Amino acid sequence: MATPEIEQATTFTAVIAATPVLIVLPRMRATLIAASGALVTADAWTTALLEHGARPMRDTDFLGDPTPGWTVTIGAGLTTVRISGPAGLGEIYDGELAADTTWRERVADLHHIGAGLVVISGTADQLTPDAALEMMESERAVWVRSHTVSVAE
Repeated sequence: MATPEIEQATTFTAVIAATPVLIVLPRMRATLIAASGALVTADAWTTALLEHGARPMRDTDFLGDPTPGWTVTIGAGLTTVRISGPAGLGEIYDGELAADTTWRERVADLHHIGAGLVVISGTADQLTPDAALEMMESERAVWVRSHTVSVAE
C-alpha cells in the first residue's frame, strides 16, 4: 500500500503515565480505494503506521525498545523535531515543537540512556489536544517508540 502523503501535521507533547510522548495528528484523513472500487481502508494514515511497526494504543504502558527504522531527530533545545519511519514510510513530520521544561528534561534523560521517544498518532476529529485525548481514549490511536538522535551532539 502506498504511504499517504501528509503535507501538514499538528503536534502536541504530553506526559502519560510518567512517559513523555509526542502526538502527531495529520491534517487530512486519507481513504484508500482499490482499482476495483472496493474500500481498502478508511484510514490510510493509521494503516500505514501499523504496517511499519506502530502498535494499537490499548494501554499506557509503552513497553519495549525503540522500533527499528523509526527515528526522532531532536533539534537544539528540543524546539524542533523530525520524525522518520522505516523505508517505505519515510518522514512524517519536520517542524517546530512546543513543549514545557519538564517534558524536555524527561526526553533528554531518555535520550541519554537510549530509551527513545514514544510517538502517538492516528486520526482525530479535530486538531486539538482534547480531540487527541478522545482519539486515544476511544482506542483509535497507535504508538511507536522511536530512536532519538540529537543534532546538538
